[in-house]
This record gives sequence, C-alpha cells and structure tokens, in this order.
Amino acid sequence: MSGATRTMSRSFERSSRDGDIPQRREGKMPKVISDSWVMAGVRDMKKSVAFYTKLGLKPSINRPYYVELNLPGGTVLGLHSIGAEKGKKPKAAKRMADGGWGIMLRVKNIEKVVADLKRKRVKCGKITTAPGGADFASLHDPDGNRLVLVEMA
Repeated sequence: MSGATRTMSRSFERSSRDGDIPQRREGKMPKVISDSWVMAGVRDMKKSVAFYTKLGLKPSINRPYYVELNLPGGTVLGLHSIGAEKGKKPKAAKRMADGGWGIMLRVKNIEKVVADLKRKRVKCGKITTAPGGADFASLHDPDGNRLVLVEMA
C-alpha cells in the first residue's frame, strides 16, 4: 500500500469511527443545508399527536398547525396540519396535500440557494412564506420525491 493510500485509509477509518463521512479537500462543496427532517401532512393534528404519543414519542415543538417529534436515532418527524382545525385552514395546506410526506432541508438565504439550483437546471417552485414566517420552495428528484427547502424566520 502506498503512503498516500495508507494516509487516506487512516483518515477514512478515523472519520468513520467518528461517524463522519470524509470530505475531499479539493473542490469542496459549500455547505448550504444545515439540517433536515421528514414532514407529514395530517388532517387532524390532535388525533395524529395522540397516535404518535402512543408510540412513545413526545412533541418537542407543539404549535396549533405544526408539531415536531424526535424519533430514536436523531430523525425528526414534523407534522403539519392540512386540516381545518378551529375553522381555519392554513395557507400551506394546499402544498402539503399533494402527497403528505416531504423531506425538509433547512437552508440559509433561500433566494440564493434557489437561484443557484436554477442555474444548475434544477426546477424549483416559487418561494412562499408560511404562517410564522418560514420561507419554503419545493423541488422534486427525478423519481418525483418531494424535497422542500426551508429558511426559518
């Protein structure tokens, strides 16, 4: 094994032990995604929270139209209301009703991220603002799976 291969191997082993994926030094991609979570659109927030509570999950964020639950292993499940609780239908309900699930990617400066993706010929939806002030833009992978860029207020 050459010296360079040994060094790369040791670097990978050290990174793997720490749970990190080793990064190549040349041509590093700028970090635009700070964290991510899975979000499901729900018709009745109270029933949905009660269901997930029976599974042993407790809300870490509990708002009338949005609840976050921390799953084992670090995954976050966000529940977003698409129902008409208390006679009000949230503006974001239409966006969540098209499939119910989405992978949420938190970004900084959503306008810059969307512009960069469009330059790379990635089709992104219009940036919209949800109740509470978060900005969203949807995109789909080649198989139609929805990803949502989010810049929190």
